[in-house]
Amino acid sequence: MIFRQLFRNQDTTDLKNPSPWFKSLFGYQAASGEKVTVESSLGVPTVYRCINILANSVAMLPFQTFKKTAKGRERDKAHQVSFVLERRPNPYQSPFKFKHLIETHRNTWGNAYINIHWGVDGRPKELWVLNPAVTTPSVDLKTNKLWYFTSLPDGTPVKIPDDDIVHLTTLSTDGLKGKPPIQIARESIGSSQAAQKFKGKFFTNGAAHSGILKTQQALGKEAKDVLRDAWEEANTGLNNAQRIAILDAGLEFEKVGMPLKDAQFIEGMKFDKGEIANIFNIPLHMINELDRATFSNIEQQALDFIQNTLSPILIQYEEEFSYKAFSFNEQKRYYLKFNLTSLLRADSKSRAEFYKIMLDAGAFSINKVLELEDMDGIGEYGDKHRVDLNHVSIEIADEYQLAKANGGALQKGGEDD
Repeated sequence: MIFRQLFRNQDTTDLKNPSPWFKSLFGYQAASGEKVTVESSLGVPTVYRCINILANSVAMLPFQTFKKTAKGRERDKAHQVSFVLERRPNPYQSPFKFKHLIETHRNTWGNAYINIHWGVDGRPKELWVLNPAVTTPSVDLKTNKLWYFTSLPDGTPVKIPDDDIVHLTTLSTDGLKGKPPIQIARESIGSSQAAQKFKGKFFTNGAAHSGILKTQQALGKEAKDVLRDAWEEANTGLNNAQRIAILDAGLEFEKVGMPLKDAQFIEGMKFDKGEIANIFNIPLHMINELDRATFSNIEQQALDFIQNTLSPILIQYEEEFSYKAFSFNEQKRYYLKFNLTSLLRADSKSRAEFYKIMLDAGAFSINKVLELEDMDGIGEYGDKHRVDLNHVSIEIADEYQLAKANGGALQKGGEDD
């Protein structure tokens, strides 16, 4: 009972301490003065790319249903869970779009919520992604049961039991809700937004240097305003770019340095990109930061991305969906697993060498290799596993080896000629 109380809502929200969903919707204030919201953060190219990389990487992987057997495991394509995850989660989304949206929600709002609609047979019929902006988990203080509160598109409030929700999160500090990455990275995102606006205003001014108009005459406020407006009208805007300015009445123009060429400005932008990529655990070469990249370390970083970035995410999917999508009895026999073959696929020469090793070791059958290459099998003979002893069947490998050592032929049926 004491431990369950740790998961109860601890938030006390008011205007001074608004709820996290409210902050995500209306923005986190950064030191740069920029408000960072989900929508504005996606306007920062580095944020968009990082989220898209993660969403695409998860969405492209087949999410497969397996059944435990006496011999190990086998895929069960006929199960209803397999249908909704591999064929059609709901009438409006393909499996790719479904997983892509889930991962996008998880990396923007910190939480992704999937509502399971059950069929009459007690198995999932449809899977619907809920709007994370209006969905929140809450533990009932009387029953200690977890519920999810959300709103339909028409504004109708809905209370959904925990059994009907698959909840995927980013880093969590309370065990229930994930922290929005844009909240964690708000300073880097905010300064990136400010830098983008600065560049936009810079080119709006025709890429002209800012500067000072000087004169020996004393000018009043009105005269200064007229002079400034006349100068801006004649020299700013892309249509006026590269025009020759004519100065009279003893005016002199003194330009100030162009910050877009400033080393600190450039390094600051690179730092922001690196910080954002670091929050999302994306290798720098994947966001086109190649300053210190080589072919060998890019290859290693690609493997690190699969192992250290993607694998923990995929495990969360596998555990949550396996627990929620199958009944209690089915959980003893069924589970879900992502197929990473497409991510690990190398060039044709490397694949051929790998397949030969696996065939010679008896780990793969010919049909298994053909399946991995999306090719048709060769029938029941292709299912046999063989080892590299003149490629005999693995079942008689020991007998064959003994026969060769004794200098005799392999005998079958105990008959002598």
